Amino acid sequence: MDQYSDKFVPYVLTFGPNVEYLHLGHDFGQKLHVLHVEDEENAEFGRILNYNNQLAFGGPKDMGMPMWVMLDCGILPTAMIGYMLHSDDVDDDTWEFLELEDDYEGWVPISEYCAALSVEPGCVSGFSLHSHIAGQGLATRTKALALAVLGAKTQVGVTQFNNPAIRVHARFGPMQIQIHRPAIHTHPQDSFVYRLTLPPVETLVDIARGGNIFGVEERPHGVKWSFDPSSEQDHLRLATHLSRGGKAWIVSPGWRGTNEGCEIDVILG
Repeated sequence: MDQYSDKFVPYVLTFGPNVEYLHLGHDFGQKLHVLHVEDEENAEFGRILNYNNQLAFGGPKDMGMPMWVMLDCGILPTAMIGYMLHSDDVDDDTWEFLELEDDYEGWVPISEYCAALSVEPGCVSGFSLHSHIAGQGLATRTKALALAVLGAKTQVGVTQFNNPAIRVHARFGPMQIQIHRPAIHTHPQDSFVYRLTLPPVETLVDIARGGNIFGVEERPHGVKWSFDPSSEQDHLRLATHLSRGGKAWIVSPGWRGTNEGCEIDVILG
């Protein structure tokens, strides 16, 4: 996959009036392309992007983003942000996986992050992150790119305990668990709500450029714990700790696969 290392091009897919509120002046190493959703020439790009999201999140019957949600909740109020490749640079395996038309020519989105703007100034709610190129740290770079463009200082989000993407999120700082198993979710038993205090924008830009994909090493003081999401006893311990006013953070590296499932690096404070 090293063939791609200097070919990733950052993009922002948004609604034209949003542009003046985005932070587009950072040097991300490559020219940042701003694509307007109202321009019909970007329709196929949007369709490919939505299909990529379906592949990453299990389709519309699970957590794949319906096209109308992508427009209403992702593009019009904020932006879909990530990296793309020109069709000339996409290898055959990726072309087939993304089910691109044989005669397609143009930009191909291969990663994406979307965060809704919060009522809290400087805070965003991340709800979609995926990358279809492995081994390049692209998911981490994508999230950093988007957070820098959105001018975010803090981020909240929901993810699943068995999701390896926890390793990406934890690179931006300790993930403070806010809600254990949120009742209002498609997969409540497997999910949690977290909050991140983000590093300075200079660090985000550096990560986006690929200069530091290992992220922030900050760790709160407390008791170290290898949390097993398959253990109801561990869930009870976590829920009890939080209900008594305790705090819990997931810290980098965050997530490790095991023969039985996974373990998560937690600090209880």
